[in-house]
Amino acid sequence: MIDKTHSSSVNAGLQIKTKQLTYNSVELGMEVTHCVLVAQRKNKQLLLSHPNLFLYKHTRSSIATSTRYATLISMFYRFLSTQPKMKNVDLEYYHALADNRDIRRWQVHRQLERLEKNSLKPSSETIFEDAKVLLNFFRWLNEHGYVTNVDVTTRTWRANFRSGRMLNYINRIGTSRINSNNIRVLDKQSRQKQYDFLITDDEIKLLLQSYSDPVYASIFLLALGTAMRPMDLVRFPYLGNAANKHIMPYSNMNKGDVTTQYTVYNSKGGKDREITIHMDDLKALEENYIIPHYGVRKQLYKKRFKQDCPPDVLFLTSRGIPVDVDRIASRTHDAKNNAAKIDSNFRSHINFYQTRHWWPTQYLIGFFGDRLLTENLEVLYLAAAQALTRQMGHEDVATTYKFYVSMARVLMFAHKGHALDLIRAPEHSVSSFIKNLRPIDRNKLVEDGAGEGGRAA
Repeated sequence: MIDKTHSSSVNAGLQIKTKQLTYNSVELGMEVTHCVLVAQRKNKQLLLSHPNLFLYKHTRSSIATSTRYATLISMFYRFLSTQPKMKNVDLEYYHALADNRDIRRWQVHRQLERLEKNSLKPSSETIFEDAKVLLNFFRWLNEHGYVTNVDVTTRTWRANFRSGRMLNYINRIGTSRINSNNIRVLDKQSRQKQYDFLITDDEIKLLLQSYSDPVYASIFLLALGTAMRPMDLVRFPYLGNAANKHIMPYSNMNKGDVTTQYTVYNSKGGKDREITIHMDDLKALEENYIIPHYGVRKQLYKKRFKQDCPPDVLFLTSRGIPVDVDRIASRTHDAKNNAAKIDSNFRSHINFYQTRHWWPTQYLIGFFGDRLLTENLEVLYLAAAQALTRQMGHEDVATTYKFYVSMARVLMFAHKGHALDLIRAPEHSVSSFIKNLRPIDRNKLVEDGAGEGGRAA
């Protein structure tokens, strides 16, 4: 069993540590990794049973998700420990006594802390998204027969920081130096910092050039073309099996179709899905990585691990080590810093996850063209929504669809209503798109996106 302690925090005498565990699950008969929460009170260490059950059941497919959920639940529990209602209450009953008002108060508490520091982070939107994680936690408890006072079917848990009533409340409970109007100012500054949130073609080119190892540039390109998560990309095979037995280096594949299907197994939430990959993107993968690098790295793998590199492992570092999710995040961070040194306009918020936003936005612009600017969401085709959710691996069709339609509209307005020469499967691959897309005028993007785009959305 591997035990990694990520962090610890103290609040009103309550200390909670977030630990990463790897062990063989008797229930599943396989190795699992997830976070657990361990509280320390009065010289005793206590496992937070209900949060830990949730983390095991709900987050074991992604350590990044597990870490985030564990961190937020521990923050909420530490906040609860400061509330009068929880005085002299054992931690094991926190989940049963917490209610919608506590989740809302926690959001206000975080907003007050932010205002005291005059900080851009966490933004109101981030605070709201973090609260939704708590709601998922309590929804899971309710669905599995555990008693809670949280009603997940109402919106009474949400702190609407845009309402005058909420702002007045914050002014009333905050210290004398807090002015709740700063919420709007700070949120506005935060949005301005990331005004054109979709990564541009120039930024893509610069980032690709800035990776120290070409394997990461190849992974980034494949992510742009497929919207696969890093956890799925690192499992993309050199030679596939089962439903993916047709997957192999491009030169050996059947080239009768412009696209091919690929089954993503055991993705987020342990679910499988079938996605579409353009054959030219597989050709670029072979030309940029497999032919010049894979053979040498495969030999380094054998030398290091004393066995042949398995066919289900494709992406290897320059030392012959399989690429994992953490390496993708770390090397992309380094590449981002390198890109910023070359071009000061390269935005600091760019990260690998931009690939997840890029694919659906381009898909929708290609699918609808100028109709994005003239038609309501309700009349746009359900088929596009279904294609998006299948490729992205999202369950919520409506939310996913509306979010990316809005994003696509902003980008369309930035180009004065002229459709881009973008991925319109099966016509274009990512590589051809990046080469042909004309640069975006950043100033127009701000003006048009905030003006016309704001009204359309």
